[in-house]
Amino acid sequence: MKLNKALIGLLVLAFITSSLLIVKNEAIHATEIDSIPNTERHIKEYDNSFLSVSGYASLGVNDRSEYFNTSYYRKVKTEREFLQAIMDARNGNVKVIEVAKDLNLGWKSLNLSSEEAKKYRFVTEYQEPMYGFTNPKIEASGASQINIENIDGLTIFSKKGKTIRSAEFKLQRSTNDLVIRNLNFDGMWQWDDTGEHKEVGWAFINVNGANNVWIDHCTFSIAADGLIDTGNGGSNITISWSEFGLPANENPSEDSDIYQSIQFMEDKYASNELNSDSMYYNMRNDGATKEQIMAYAAYHSKVHLTGSGDKDYVNYVSSSGEDYKDGNQRIRLTLAYNSYTNIEQRVPMIRQGTGHAYNVYLDNSTRQDVFDQVSAIAEHGRSPLARALNARNGASIAADTSVFIDITEPIIGAEIQGLDTKNMSEQWAELFHSAYNRNLIVNSHISNKYGTYTGSSWDNNGENLFTKGFTWHDKSTIGNWAWSSHIIGSENMSKMNPPTEPFTFEYKYDEELPYTYNVLPLESVVEKVSNYAGADKVNLNPKDWLRTYYSSKKTKGK
Repeated sequence: MKLNKALIGLLVLAFITSSLLIVKNEAIHATEIDSIPNTERHIKEYDNSFLSVSGYASLGVNDRSEYFNTSYYRKVKTEREFLQAIMDARNGNVKVIEVAKDLNLGWKSLNLSSEEAKKYRFVTEYQEPMYGFTNPKIEASGASQINIENIDGLTIFSKKGKTIRSAEFKLQRSTNDLVIRNLNFDGMWQWDDTGEHKEVGWAFINVNGANNVWIDHCTFSIAADGLIDTGNGGSNITISWSEFGLPANENPSEDSDIYQSIQFMEDKYASNELNSDSMYYNMRNDGATKEQIMAYAAYHSKVHLTGSGDKDYVNYVSSSGEDYKDGNQRIRLTLAYNSYTNIEQRVPMIRQGTGHAYNVYLDNSTRQDVFDQVSAIAEHGRSPLARALNARNGASIAADTSVFIDITEPIIGAEIQGLDTKNMSEQWAELFHSAYNRNLIVNSHISNKYGTYTGSSWDNNGENLFTKGFTWHDKSTIGNWAWSSHIIGSENMSKMNPPTEPFTFEYKYDEELPYTYNVLPLESVVEKVSNYAGADKVNLNPKDWLRTYYSSKKTKGK
């Protein structure tokens, strides 16, 4: 039976109350905590101040309300106006872009002339899927990659939550102080009939080394690869009040990517063009309906890949001595007040850097319903993974006052990297063998097939519902928190010529989080995040969308 979010909120509140009573009367491990060490937070009810920039981005993004109604403010209604505004921002002549109409930035839809392609050379055609298109809409529009580069200070927003389709924004290292608010991102997904391969690397945003980035009040549906990924040392990034994924729905809009792609597959099935190598064929042949497969399709696998690869353990220094600050140890990511629906993993996955999440709400219940109710989908579909925190290569990730519904593995991986080397080459598995990975969930609630629990991942000596997917080494991190780590001697190492001996790490146990933050009470998380996370959920005038700080006056939702 499917539960609406209001009912889930009431159940969560009941579970929290009962769980707290149980915790009060049990002998709990001495390290039980309800806050993250070395932080300052304030628990308060929702008000207008929650619109302010929070987390790591608060250290480096700037208010641009002064540019309203000036020559630096550009309102765009067409795709070419948008591209021109990006070009002018590269020259410092535009500081604000208001998106006033829906934009389809797919390569074929843009249909740039040869002269335009030279002019807007920061726009390129994205690769096509390895096994061809299954989504007629994207086949017709194509997909683009838009390099946001050589920009220092820019806000891109929409007053009414307009949609940008079929484009990935790639935020390059030459970009600093970028704000993206109140936009809907769509049109980067199609049915993968192999069920095994990543056919194409379509994502919505790739923070490819940019610094000081705030992505706020945006909506991201599902994509072929990541939703928002970070690599090449991107730092001081906050993703807040944003909505990721889709609820399982047997009757999506006929204009949606899911409907278009599944109807395409259904036509091929009806015409006997599919065989037993086809996942769609196997589902339909074993009894799943087209509508049930549409519901199954509403999930996203890899949400926030953070860290380019194991090789990026230090910055790259060129032969001329130029230091490209692209090492994973620079990564600083905050996830605040976000909603995640029917996701599989990487919320977030971080290599070597630092992640901080608070008031996030993850709910996989409607996808779990599909697996529970449709045997053909359970047999032939992708495994119903439901994972969240994954710290690797000495990274630290802490989550505060969050809710996990039907997330079976809130923390995955291993305390020491040498116990989790499945996807690492032998060289990097050896180098990172002794790295300790710090994962922590505090003051949070979980409900899944294993039961219900409210508390911390350190409770009961690290044995609780939060740690189902986690492999402990000797539980040496329990009660001992380090926000970041450092490879000893890395200052003298070269990315192009890694050492052969395993890395030795030092951990910064006395490091404090460099900002304070507000959290909603745990019992309010489901309701408030559901109401306010995503595009077009709050009413602000254009000038107010350019602010970074707000007073506590009440803001009405839609």
